[in-house]
Amino acid sequence: MEDVEYPDPGPGQVLVRVTKSQISAGSEKSAVIAGTKGERLPFGYTTVGRVLQAGRGMEAFHAGQRVFTFGNHGTHWVSEVEKDPDNPIHIQPVNRDISDEQAAMSRLGDVALHSVRRAELQLDEQVAVFGAGVVGQLAIAFCRLSGAYPVIAVDLDDSRLELAVKSGATHTVNASREDAAEAVVDLTSGGAEAVFHANREPDVLADCLRAATARGKVILVGSPPGTAHLGLQVELLRRELDIRGSYGTINDAHRYYRWTQRRDREAIMRLIEAGELAVDHLISHVADPRDADTLYQQIVTGPQGWMAIYFDWEQAV
Repeated sequence: MEDVEYPDPGPGQVLVRVTKSQISAGSEKSAVIAGTKGERLPFGYTTVGRVLQAGRGMEAFHAGQRVFTFGNHGTHWVSEVEKDPDNPIHIQPVNRDISDEQAAMSRLGDVALHSVRRAELQLDEQVAVFGAGVVGQLAIAFCRLSGAYPVIAVDLDDSRLELAVKSGATHTVNASREDAAEAVVDLTSGGAEAVFHANREPDVLADCLRAATARGKVILVGSPPGTAHLGLQVELLRRELDIRGSYGTINDAHRYYRWTQRRDREAIMRLIEAGELAVDHLISHVADPRDADTLYQQIVTGPQGWMAIYFDWEQAV
């Protein structure tokens, strides 16, 4: 923890007093590892709070208004400069009757939702999701909302698989006890039509390919680091699989793709408010920021005992 001076917002910016921030375990684990090597990377990019002051051109935001922003962990955040104040990318109002934690879930949620849109699912399409972290859990939920069946959750941790059932998984596979790809093929009578790689381990991609049916789709969710080792002939080419990257949607609506991050986040907040998307079971910690070191060490150690982690910045005053 350190004290810093925050400036007044300039043109196209908004000053926010942060109430909650959410850890993105995948990205921030990399920041922790970089820190052990002497590198200094920013932590966090998901915050919810109240507007303190709006800069010129951002008059649509007013003091006291609750907002979502792309802020780092801290008590305050000055939003990045918005090139189009009428369609801001880095900040948006939270107008729904939902908690700060639920509102923040819309950020990792838009990563998951974009991957499901990239999969172009059809009703009753067979799906497997490899990795039941927060993004994987949300992808499971969106697959069920899209009408997919079965939705098979694959993970190494039984507690995460139990949560996956609450998220919408119809079947679960513990990859520490059985060959996950073979289990998916058995459950789908030949392989899943859409397989999601929601895992930080790049070589899990090989299992995703084996779990897919001929001419199936494999969707890479987020940004798994490193290099994957694949067999091209039998695993990929001869079965004519379609590998689709999914990193982040465009920020400006296009006639051929209208799903901006802002629109996806608003959809997620609406679904939560309506009770159609459950996320509270994914919240494991709402912590004092002074406990950050302990929590990050737990994340680095492994997946047991935590899921969605938030810092409560109202405690840090």
